[in-house]
Amino acid sequence: MNSGKPPLSTFCFPGLQAAVLTLLLAMVPGTWAQSPAVTVADDRSTTSARPDEQSSSAVSRTEQSHKLSIGPGDELDVSVYGVPELSQHVRVDTSGDVHLLLIGPTHVEGLSSEEAQAVVEKQLVEGRFVKNPHVSVFLKEFTNQSVSVVGEVNKPGNYPALTTRRLYDAFQQAGGLTPTAGKVSITHPGQLDNPNVITLSNDPIKSAQANVEIMPGDAITVSKAPIVYVMGEVTKPGGYVLDDDSNVEGSRLTVMRVMALASGPAHGAALNKSCIIRRTAKGLQELPIRLKQIMAGKAPDPPLQAEDILYIPGGRNSTYLSTVLGTLTAAAIYRF
Repeated sequence: MNSGKPPLSTFCFPGLQAAVLTLLLAMVPGTWAQSPAVTVADDRSTTSARPDEQSSSAVSRTEQSHKLSIGPGDELDVSVYGVPELSQHVRVDTSGDVHLLLIGPTHVEGLSSEEAQAVVEKQLVEGRFVKNPHVSVFLKEFTNQSVSVVGEVNKPGNYPALTTRRLYDAFQQAGGLTPTAGKVSITHPGQLDNPNVITLSNDPIKSAQANVEIMPGDAITVSKAPIVYVMGEVTKPGGYVLDDDSNVEGSRLTVMRVMALASGPAHGAALNKSCIIRRTAKGLQELPIRLKQIMAGKAPDPPLQAEDILYIPGGRNSTYLSTVLGTLTAAAIYRF
């Protein structure tokens, strides 16, 4: 039944509708005002992260300076995920380019495998050959950069940097160290005047610390350790390697100390006919010593130098100097 009144939804509570509309209009500018605040906060967080990003960039630049980069002569396996027809085995030419299917010559010299992947992916997209490609570049044979290992190793030479990541890897590639191996000097490219000198040790902790990372182009030189020989009538004749040069001067390696390392004289040794054979600028020099008095504490204990030969002859025969020197090559080597 029509009562002649207006609908309730149109005129009911007109004051409430106006209040709600006014409140909504008041909230809109506030909402607009909050959006720049969020953006500013985001900008601030981005700005505060910039030092970390700069630090990360610095680390990345350091890593990049030591990266394994592609060079002429290297062999690469290039593959595109889902497109086996584009898989190739290529060699980098003298210009630093590889010739790939569809995209042709691509310059990859000086790039890491990850950077080369990005270059190939970009060219595939720009040429509209593959949409959203996923490229893999694997360095199958790395020949342009190597690590040089010389000195007291069994097989000195140049070895691929791809398989030589740490110092002990280089030793293994070079056939191991000789018994007379001493300190190790590692020279980085462009730093010839600032080599990294490492002292090898039998201590497990020091040995682990000595296994440093090796970079492409490094030159590793293993020097000969200072050694003192004890020959003749002793229990353990041979050469005794010093772990460090300071042992010669600082600890004053003496005749008595070397005799102790050789487990003392053998039966029938002519102690008073003993001598020190020393290499000098004028040649070999024989220095007679009174070993019997030295062992009894009645004579000074003379110091020894690296490459000295302490010779204790037998009582019934005397060996010529040439014979003593000839036996050095077959002498056992001991480290202490």
